[in-house]
Amino acid sequence: MAQHLLISLLLSTLWSAVLWGITQPLLKRSRALQQWPALYWWLLALGFLPLLPLPELYQHWTIPSVLLQDTLYSVQTLAAQPMHPALLGTPANTGLYWQIALAFIATLSLIQLIRLVRQWQQLQQFIRHSTRLAPDSLFTAAQLQQIAPLANRFTLRQTEAAVSPFIAGWFKLTLVVPAYIWQMSEQQRQLLISHELMHLQRRDPQQLLIMRILVALCWFNPVLRQLEAAFIRNIELAVDNAVLAAQPQHAVLYGQTLLASLALNQPKTPPQLMPGFVQASTDKQFYQQRLQQLFKPVAAVSLRQKWRIALILCCSAVALNTAIARLNFTAPPAIWHLPVNNVPVNSFYAEQHPFRDNRPHQGLDFAAQPGTAVLAAQKGRVLITDDTSLHERYGKVVLIDHGHGYQTLYAHLDGFYVVAGQTVEAGQPVGKMGATGRVTGPHLHFELLLNGKQQDPAPYLPL
Repeated sequence: MAQHLLISLLLSTLWSAVLWGITQPLLKRSRALQQWPALYWWLLALGFLPLLPLPELYQHWTIPSVLLQDTLYSVQTLAAQPMHPALLGTPANTGLYWQIALAFIATLSLIQLIRLVRQWQQLQQFIRHSTRLAPDSLFTAAQLQQIAPLANRFTLRQTEAAVSPFIAGWFKLTLVVPAYIWQMSEQQRQLLISHELMHLQRRDPQQLLIMRILVALCWFNPVLRQLEAAFIRNIELAVDNAVLAAQPQHAVLYGQTLLASLALNQPKTPPQLMPGFVQASTDKQFYQQRLQQLFKPVAAVSLRQKWRIALILCCSAVALNTAIARLNFTAPPAIWHLPVNNVPVNSFYAEQHPFRDNRPHQGLDFAAQPGTAVLAAQKGRVLITDDTSLHERYGKVVLIDHGHGYQTLYAHLDGFYVVAGQTVEAGQPVGKMGATGRVTGPHLHFELLLNGKQQDPAPYLPL
């Protein structure tokens, strides 16, 4: 599980980088895309695609040849190997290292989330220390009507800090304006207020909060931080465009307002909350891009373009998910369960007995009363539930494939609780003990195979 999740996180990071690289030429060629915030949510959602459960695609299920052959022939085959499987050590269990790595990533994610919570608390404290204003002292009648539906959960405050105007909150929203706003003309103030109310209308504060939570949790993915920065620039450009679309005659004045805000937004001692939610100043290059846009209006992304981009991204995502599904990145079985509870082993692996003409035993025998439930040793796919597919000496059998070359065989059964093609969980009853096939009495013959070769089950089972 830990290995699967870590590999999925790595694939998610790589896939996010691929998506980000693909969209860069598109953003440079189309200025309209630079003002479509939904694009970044598409990229964010598709970046997490490798974390979703993978579909089960075609796999090549193999029946080990040793189970189809006579016992004497299979023993001769084993004897021809350089070393008998009973003398081979079990593979090293690396599950602990994967769990430690996953715990390390989860711990750092928690630390980043705690840091974000503290920044949010600092922001709320900063807001509480600001001065509350009556909305009608700054808003026009049209703006008051615009915020009327939010009257019970909207407040206006003023701060002495030289910060940009901003709106913060989730359900209860606060617009914080700097004191330097009164140094501007009435029209400039109204343009800034219109800008912030457009953020409010588009639910940008909530979107930004969600984005920052995801970035904090996925600190290991550097692409998400680039997505966040690009998203912030995107919403600013989109809001600028929306404000000027309503009052295009104020393009020059709006540009002068941005420059005045940039000049006044230079605090000597920035508040501690700045790195978290409010920026002390904005990149001058970005301000230049915003100013250029004022005099070169950009048409909005058409519905046809949106569907085309969404279709391309979805097709690439489906192709990625299909490719990953074909690779089966699940972890190999680490913990095996006893096929029969509270039953002693009366014949071990490689044990010789006159009944088998002193040939080495290829599994473990558990003796119990007929009808005793036989359990799956691990999760897997049932391949066989009959008495005809394998050699007749096994009688009624259940063969389960567990992936990564591991298979388990349950022989001499009296009946079945599962059918071929069914997926079973570890510890799930698959049949009941019997005495079918070549036996001296009722018992379960259990075999564990790795890549088609019988292994000693004892080191795997909690005997």
